[in-house]
Amino acid sequence: MTNQIPSIKLSPKRLLIVLFAVVILLVALSIWGQHMRFFGVADIRGAWHEFLIDLMINSFFLDFEGNVPTYINALLLFIPALLLAGIGAWKNTVKDKFRIHWNLLALIFFLLSVDEVASLHEKLIKPMRAIFGTEGIFYFAWIIPGMIVVALFGLTYLMFFLHLGKKFKLLFFFSLAVYLGGVIGGEMVSGYFAANLGLKNYTYAVVASLEESVEMFGCSLIIYSLLDYIKYYLPDGLTFNPS
Repeated sequence: MTNQIPSIKLSPKRLLIVLFAVVILLVALSIWGQHMRFFGVADIRGAWHEFLIDLMINSFFLDFEGNVPTYINALLLFIPALLLAGIGAWKNTVKDKFRIHWNLLALIFFLLSVDEVASLHEKLIKPMRAIFGTEGIFYFAWIIPGMIVVALFGLTYLMFFLHLGKKFKLLFFFSLAVYLGGVIGGEMVSGYFAANLGLKNYTYAVVASLEESVEMFGCSLIIYSLLDYIKYYLPDGLTFNPS
């Protein structure tokens, strides 16, 4: 009898489909909950009415903090941190020229995951708004230092990006563009509606839900890109041996 080492194999494409399905479900629940919030729900009375309203409005709204989407979004950011840490460890063993870049990326995504739970970036809104007097697309004024950080990141990682193979240039650029489009661009769109309509209306709720979903789609694409990178370059692909 041969002793076979148990292994785990992941399919990047199948995982991406699952993640996309989860995000789509969250968006649907978020928009539905906000529809009930602003237009009510018929034929449900008593305690169940209160429970359903509270569950849908507070627990699944993508623009609220400390709820189900917050947890999932933090997880979507933490998974790339783990994958990048694994890639970084591999790059360290082969003395890769860009091993520091890979390890720094792992740290960045870990901090993004922490920020998603703690909402640290949102604490910059009031002081930035007080300094710059921002309105309109800059209503959520934290995006001003955010854009500066993104620009510095681009300059720092330019050579790293150029050394990647063509396939992964396209994959990483597209996935990161979608993610940043949700984080920065989406926040600008939400800011425009918030500045003109306020935060407590169905139109803003829908826009905010869609904007947050773009960020989550971007995270899902980043996970797919990293898994595909591991599968392409590591001899054993995505096989994990616990021994």
